[in-house]
Amino acid sequence: MSWDDERVREHVQRLEGLLEGLDPGAADAVQALVELYGEALDRVMRLSGDAAALVEDELIRHLLLVHGLHPEPAEERVRRALGGLAEFLAKHRTTAELGRIEDGTLHLAVAAENRAAPPRPVLEAVERAVRAAAPELDRVDIAAPAPEPVLITLDRVRSRT
Repeated sequence: MSWDDERVREHVQRLEGLLEGLDPGAADAVQALVELYGEALDRVMRLSGDAAALVEDELIRHLLLVHGLHPEPAEERVRRALGGLAEFLAKHRTTAELGRIEDGTLHLAVAAENRAAPPRPVLEAVERAVRAAAPELDRVDIAAPAPEPVLITLDRVRSRT
């Protein structure tokens, strides 16, 4: 049986839902099985002469991440994800700079042209991209300038009534 990436994603989502509903004894059994499969996957990675080729497959990449075996550090994967957004960010006159990864938190700086606050959809796209690249991270902390305050004078309010 050979699954395409879409079927793998659907199966992973279904599996995550099932795992949430397990009682503690069954969850322990699943955890033991996952650890065993993780050890087997680690051996496959060590025996494989081409770990980079294995990472190209979405399912294998997901399994490597689950087991902490991905050969590329999270920082490198995040940089590649941000590079993949370069055209999108340029279109929105926005930049995203990787800060550091510390205690499971990714620190990013995102700003629009003239250091203005980027639009919310741009911030959400950046967060989705980096979370997909490094799902093992606990948090994504995006430092962005605060939106400019909008000053509405009393004269403008009165003129609308």
